Amino acid sequence: MNLKQMEAFRAVMLTGSVSQAAKQLFRTQPAVSMMISSLESDIGFQLFERYKKRLYPTPEADYLYKEIEAIFSRIQDVSQTVQDIQNKQYGFLRIGCMPGPSSFFVPDILADFLEEHPKIQASLQTRTSDAVVEWIASNQYDMGLAEMSTHQSKSGKNQLFELLCICALPANHPLAEQDIITPAMLDDEPMITLHPDHMIFHDLMQLFEASGHRMNVRLQTRFFTPALQFVERGLGVSVIDPISAVSYTSYAQPGKVVFRRFEPDVHLRIGLMFPSDKPSSMITMEFAELLRARIEDVLENSDRFLNWGK
Repeated sequence: MNLKQMEAFRAVMLTGSVSQAAKQLFRTQPAVSMMISSLESDIGFQLFERYKKRLYPTPEADYLYKEIEAIFSRIQDVSQTVQDIQNKQYGFLRIGCMPGPSSFFVPDILADFLEEHPKIQASLQTRTSDAVVEWIASNQYDMGLAEMSTHQSKSGKNQLFELLCICALPANHPLAEQDIITPAMLDDEPMITLHPDHMIFHDLMQLFEASGHRMNVRLQTRFFTPALQFVERGLGVSVIDPISAVSYTSYAQPGKVVFRRFEPDVHLRIGLMFPSDKPSSMITMEFAELLRARIEDVLENSDRFLNWGK
């Protein structure tokens, strides 16, 4: 029994005649009759009785029809799935993300994406940058957003972004009147920083030491989100990346923290990462393109943070 025989049998059952089935299948009547006869020969029992030029299905035909209809229903489901895949409306997207952007920035982008793709399922896991790199390498994520070295950026489809950091200050801080903050202005000023193993801490320390000024670390945090809460309370100032600023301005009330340019430049290097030994799905690349566009928008429109709350 092959698919063409089943298709002919199904058409006869649906239309009630060989002639109508032939029209439905765009075949000749003898061709459909031959397929029905060959099907009966293959399965070893009669499917139709002919009485007064009409066909009447046997009970065995009714049983068989239910099974064949289920097969064609499944074929229709597969066809719909193929169409959904073509339209990037089907699949499962696994994302690993470093802690900072995973709080507000990436969830907001992912929510927009899922609203446009209602059949897609997604998993967003918050991990350290090192863990994201490891899980990408072992194909446990389809894509990841994490801190990245220039060496990692040269691998496969990876994309590197250098985020220009800005200075977050309590709104009532005397330095809030300045447009640009420098290490000289922050000499011995209480600061809230990341831990010493982080690239921003390392770069800041080098800048302060090179200019002969003291970086007074009052508080250390693993991520910038709690650092901004401490800035709100007036416990110090912090040099942060702009994505953390985007996240903060999405939920915080203006009037407690202001953002200013920081010079010399300090960058947070982050990247979109993909498994190097397997192809990426169409939905992975479409979401990655959306995420890339949002990151570039942050890079190109940093001035909006400097005017936040005005």
